[in-house]
Parts: sequence; structure tokens; C-alpha cells
Amino acid sequence: MLPLSHVGFTTAAVRMLEISLRLRQIDYRIVIVSSLLPDIIDKSLLKLLESSFTYESRAIGHSLAFLGFIGIIMAMHWLWTKNVWLLPVFLGILFHDIFDVMWLHPGIFFWPIEGWQFPAPTNEAWLGTFQFGWYKIQQRDVFDNISVWILLYFFMKVALKGKILEFIRTGKL
Repeated sequence: MLPLSHVGFTTAAVRMLEISLRLRQIDYRIVIVSSLLPDIIDKSLLKLLESSFTYESRAIGHSLAFLGFIGIIMAMHWLWTKNVWLLPVFLGILFHDIFDVMWLHPGIFFWPIEGWQFPAPTNEAWLGTFQFGWYKIQQRDVFDNISVWILLYFFMKVALKGKILEFIRTGKL
């Protein structure tokens, strides 16, 4: 998925989770950044360690080990302080991995169990096309367009209430 899709779909998924589980207000600024965190980490590491990676867009940040590490830190922080501010970080990374369908790439997702190298994925889930009669459209373009509508919905929800500055200050929807 492209970055815009990660932000839109992760924001919607976390919002639905927040409402259905009656969680405390979540800081959506953290959700937005953490929905891109695996890509930020992997692309940064690629620039630092170019010879170590065989595939440039998915590595440590997309692994279950990284998600588990963040989950353990979140749980320890909650046990010590009863503060759940790391929950949006964990959820952002979790949904990023879900939307990248990382289980289709076990060499990356189950790193280092499958070996220390990051193999190139054999297939990409979002590179197909939809055919509507004579009109073809790329799957990832469809998901990007849906994501724009999701983000537009949240923006209008905040804007119509006159709470844009409050969102910037607090991250609350």
C-alpha cells in the first residue's frame, strides 16, 4: 500500500476499535505517524546499510519481531504507569502489517526465524487491476482513493466542529 492508504485505513480501523471497545480518546497524531513507522524505519535502514538488504521496502520494521518488541514495551509501560499512550503506536504498526498483508511474505514477517536476510517478496497483494468493462484501474489506486475519502471524512468531522486547532494540539477526533 502507499503511504496515504496506510494513514487513511489505519485511522479508520483504530477509530472503529476505539468506539467498539470504548477506549479512552486516542491521540490520532501518534496513529498517523505510527501507521507509517515500519516504512520510515526500513527505508532509513536501507540508506544506512544498503548492502545488507535484498529488498528495499520491507525489512525489520515489517517483522513480527518488531511488532512484538513494541508490544512488550507497551505492556511493561502500562504495568508500571497504567498509561496507554503507546497503544496507538502498537496499533499503527499492527494495521500497517495487516494492510501490507505481511503474512504472504514469511521470510520478512517471521524474521529472523526464517533467516537473517530479507528476501524479495514473491508477489505483491495490491498490484492487481480491476476491470470495469473497457476501463482498467490499479488496485492500489482504488485503495488510495478510498483512503482519501476516509481522511476527508475525518477532516470534515473535525473542521465542521471548529476543532482543527484542538486536533493539532491534542490529537483527539
